[in-house]
Amino acid sequence: MDPNPPRRARGRARGGYPPPSNQIGQPGGPPPNQSGQPHGSRPAQTPPSGPQVRNMPGKSGPQSVEQVTNGIGNMKTEDAPIPIGRRAVRSRQPIENIYYRLERPESSTSSDGKLGKGGQAIQLTSNYFPITTYTDWSLYQYRVDFNPVQDRINIKRGLLTAHKKLLGAYIFDGSMLFSSKKYKPATLELASKQNFGDDIVIITIKFTQIIEKGDHASIQVFNLLIRKALMNLNLSLVGRNYYDDKAKIIIPKHSLQLWPGYETTIAMYDSGLLLRTEISTKIMREETVLDFLKECAESRSRDPQWMVKFKMGVVGSTVLTRYNNKTYRIDDVDEKSNTRSTFKKKDGSSISYIDYYREKHKINLSNHQQPMLVSKKKKSFQIEGDECELVYLVPELCTLTGLTQRMRDNRFLMTDLAVYTKAGPSERICKYNSFINRVLTTPKSVDLLSQWNLTLSNKLVTFNGRVLTQETLQGNQMKYPAGNAADWTTTLRSAPMFTCAGIKRWAVIGPQSNGGQVRLFIKTLLTVAKKMSFNLPPPEIVDLDISNMRLYTTTLDQVINQMNPSFILCIINRNDHYNVIKRQLCIDRAVPSQVVLMRQMEKNNISVCTNIVIQINCKLGGAPWRVVIPEKGMMIVGFDVCHDKQNKNKSYGALVATMNDSHTAYFSCVQPHESGQELSSYFAMSIAKALNKYRSKNKELPKSIIIYRDGVGDGHLSYVHRTEVDMLKKTCKDFYGEKKVGMAFIIVKKGISTRFFCSNPKNYQNPPPGTVIDNTVTDPSMYDFYLVSQHVTQGTVTPTHYNVIVDTLNETTATNITPAVMQKLTYKLTHMYYNWSGTVRVPALCQLAHKLAFLTGQSLQSRANPGLEDLLYFL
Repeated sequence: MDPNPPRRARGRARGGYPPPSNQIGQPGGPPPNQSGQPHGSRPAQTPPSGPQVRNMPGKSGPQSVEQVTNGIGNMKTEDAPIPIGRRAVRSRQPIENIYYRLERPESSTSSDGKLGKGGQAIQLTSNYFPITTYTDWSLYQYRVDFNPVQDRINIKRGLLTAHKKLLGAYIFDGSMLFSSKKYKPATLELASKQNFGDDIVIITIKFTQIIEKGDHASIQVFNLLIRKALMNLNLSLVGRNYYDDKAKIIIPKHSLQLWPGYETTIAMYDSGLLLRTEISTKIMREETVLDFLKECAESRSRDPQWMVKFKMGVVGSTVLTRYNNKTYRIDDVDEKSNTRSTFKKKDGSSISYIDYYREKHKINLSNHQQPMLVSKKKKSFQIEGDECELVYLVPELCTLTGLTQRMRDNRFLMTDLAVYTKAGPSERICKYNSFINRVLTTPKSVDLLSQWNLTLSNKLVTFNGRVLTQETLQGNQMKYPAGNAADWTTTLRSAPMFTCAGIKRWAVIGPQSNGGQVRLFIKTLLTVAKKMSFNLPPPEIVDLDISNMRLYTTTLDQVINQMNPSFILCIINRNDHYNVIKRQLCIDRAVPSQVVLMRQMEKNNISVCTNIVIQINCKLGGAPWRVVIPEKGMMIVGFDVCHDKQNKNKSYGALVATMNDSHTAYFSCVQPHESGQELSSYFAMSIAKALNKYRSKNKELPKSIIIYRDGVGDGHLSYVHRTEVDMLKKTCKDFYGEKKVGMAFIIVKKGISTRFFCSNPKNYQNPPPGTVIDNTVTDPSMYDFYLVSQHVTQGTVTPTHYNVIVDTLNETTATNITPAVMQKLTYKLTHMYYNWSGTVRVPALCQLAHKLAFLTGQSLQSRANPGLEDLLYFL
């Protein structure tokens, strides 16, 4: 197996930001309007009032595709591009601008709306508590201004609290105040005295609008209200969620702490207003960033690159500052500044970081030479051209959070963590009930909710889902069931593969020090291939010193020039050799390859050899199995994005599309981009390339196109719909003219907090693979559904959410895709990822696109040779 398998959601990008210009900021919080100048550092620069990043104009597309492709890169969108995905960091923003809801596609509405049919009914419980009563009167929104201006929300809240008797029950988010009372006059002016002095602050409260029941803004008010209720549970706010540090679990063996916590969201669903609750765990490492810096510095005598190692270890990580329980993502290390450096306070005076922390937080810093950490503070929905503010942090005061890759690779550590972090269904249900009981029995929280006429049920919502029929897989002249656990590994070992690629010559490059083991390994491969009806001839074996990378790459060139092999299997003993080999064979040459670690080769077990034989076949154009998809003339597409490992401001968007009716032949392409607009343009270009390739292979265009788009958050549906979808429609019109083509555009979302359980009060269980949920907890304004496609043996299964934002499939006579067919098709596609003889969480095309984007961003840092675009070389 390749030593760099796809990892779950790590290193993923959903679009990115170019770097902002450097500014000097205040420690441990937002930078002041005046910037300071670190001692002996660069001249001070004044940060702008708003965030900003450099604008990257769209690039024109490749010239090798037809003329229709060339024009796509010049298409203009109405709005400035918005970065897509996780790097679009959320922050406090005007409530009325948060929500965006697409209207459900008209063609998806049938007599049953978005509900599917078929399958076996199953009673389910989910992690949602009904809100049984809530206010039926209007809410009033007011804008609140402070003179002089106050930056800290806690100070603002304290100043307002002095007038609680006048204002009554209210919610304040930092700039807007919401109340059930209509204040008279419409503009109030109040005076409050600051706690730390005699200065008087004038508070102006001005009426802005009425928020009616059911408005999305009113839903956000309820979310603010529930978060206020959580504050009364004596929980600690860390980042955006609340954690119980008093119930923390200490694991001395690994120097880790686990803080249990809760994620809550109130929203309108098909069954009404619901509170979703999910348990979460914050992993705290007991070491600080300064501890890690000292560890790296200890190796300076033998490693001159120790500072580079330090930067690689902290940049991109998340740290917690214990003095205010805030989390920050580290974006840079400023070696030119340290704790002796100074910055300007709001009153214009300068102060060093040493004095600031001593005076402000009563903290005496022990190390005065430590370089400062830099965090870019971004606003949600940040628009290009806006500049980021910088926050300077002291390593000594930053606790590392999360796990390093080295920790993740430690199976003993991960096994110990799983005991606490992978809660099973019954344990998770117990924690949900414990949470709601804690809310409903805490007097302050009960009083707060009653003031707003908000009543929470203490019972989780229950409803019916459906379990789809078990799939049947097809090999060569044989069929076999996927199984109740959706795992056909055992059957596959003796099942003829659906199609086998032809291969005349192939080579194996292995260690000369262990030639006997290599030949034994090859013998097992050939035996396994024969059982699967794959005619794999004996390879040419080349023995060499595999630790000599220069010799290795030279030998690869010689083998290719002399043999012209169809495939090369490379055995290595170091992970860092993987990227060098892949770049040589995927970019410089166009030779499908498989890289195997020597320790895997030495095991010589049937399981590893079976996977390698399947990968050899797939990378040469074969297919080990298929599922029957009745619809003809359909092109199914998956799209995903991943960061460049070396340049975090660059990302790669990868597209994989099926090219035949059995959906076992593929086309792939990948494009680099540095902005949301570039991503949208290149997405349309990639679709154009796929349509050209489909027409070349089938002598006609596809009758329908189904696109699974991974990595789009709810906040960016509007942008995707206005840009990617619009460009896609223009591309299709260029190819099809006035002829209609059926199309579906489906947003795939894995990072969700929704969980489902089989409703058995005595012993809750995970739903079986194939469970579909399209009611009760789905969005009333969307054509959406949840699908549980996997069987898990540990913890709680995580479903995947699918949101069909475009559906014109039934507007043509060629297709008849009802919601039931869409759900069934999606489930079928989770069986088609050839790197795993079982179902995966997303349709195989999405997983393949992620694998391609991941390989490109992490290993290749460039597009592969076009000669590989018809093969699954990245599997």
